[in-house]
Amino acid sequence: MKKLLIFLIVILMAEGKTYSQEYFRSGIFLHHSTGQYIWGPNPDGTSTTTIPDQMSLFNDNHGLSGNEAVSLLEEWWAPDDNEWSTQHEFFEGNTAFTDINYYLNNYKILVVKSCFPSSAIEVWGQPSDSADPTFKSVYNYKWHWRHILAVMKSHPANFFAIWTNAPLEQYSTSPEQAALAKLFTRWAKDTLAAGLDPEFGEFPPNVYVFDYFNKITGPDGIEPDQYATAMYDSHPNGAATDLIAPQFVDEIFSAAMEYEQIYYGIPLYVLKDNLTCYPNPFHQNFSLKIALSQPATVSVSIYNNFGQLIFNYISDAAAGEYNRLIDFSGIQNGVYYYQVIAGESVFNGKLVNQ
Repeated sequence: MKKLLIFLIVILMAEGKTYSQEYFRSGIFLHHSTGQYIWGPNPDGTSTTTIPDQMSLFNDNHGLSGNEAVSLLEEWWAPDDNEWSTQHEFFEGNTAFTDINYYLNNYKILVVKSCFPSSAIEVWGQPSDSADPTFKSVYNYKWHWRHILAVMKSHPANFFAIWTNAPLEQYSTSPEQAALAKLFTRWAKDTLAAGLDPEFGEFPPNVYVFDYFNKITGPDGIEPDQYATAMYDSHPNGAATDLIAPQFVDEIFSAAMEYEQIYYGIPLYVLKDNLTCYPNPFHQNFSLKIALSQPATVSVSIYNNFGQLIFNYISDAAAGEYNRLIDFSGIQNGVYYYQVIAGESVFNGKLVNQ
């Protein structure tokens, strides 16, 4: 990924575009107790990982360091609660808590959530429910989310992740409440986030819905005993931390880095992997491989140390892995330079024939 980003910067320079690029790699996680338990180490002492551990692993696996590395701070947000009604006020600047603009100005990524009391939904609801924003109905929660998402959409210079509800364990909820929470969270991920909500419409690319609720629960919408701290205590335990922390880091930062490319107008022709030439150094021939996200015309040009073109090949390639063996037999040993153009993406690099 590190090499891919370097190549993508080269693309922008080659096109005559200049950006003061700020990576969408760092931010803050605003949470209450559930988020603190998942952040880790879990207070029950049984978790084997934490979100910071997983961020370090993500950086190692993707070759990211310095300002390219991913990172998050965490903050216990809202002294009272962080119900969806409170989040609604926070995002629209009507709360007594720190104004949303403080976080937007200081962090590229903002992750928000509610805690498990938000899953104690009372009824399906109706439009008149919004007269009391704190009333826990599916209607009100949809209303809150649409407003929150509209504010997020209006700030394209930031990337947002919003968690679905934290579920309740069996002694802290009822089957009816759990079923309503399940319906709401499925709407949030499968309808709203898919751009299928007729009221909200197209989903903004700078927002990611992290479906915590449905990662933890079963079909009944109740937090299983294996993930609850104790009877009557819905806080996630160490097993839940181990389950969620890796998914949290991988999903949110992968989505943020994809939005980074969208925000800076970088063509997304090559998504799965960067271009590789192997072996390198090579003797007589080498393979060139690119993973294409869509069909593209691929042009391969190789130059010697004097800038003279010694090889050129153009072909149309389907989406998927493009792999071509380049025959260099009869070409003297030395250093060569390649340029590969795949659709609108440009890659440059060095080869050594020995």
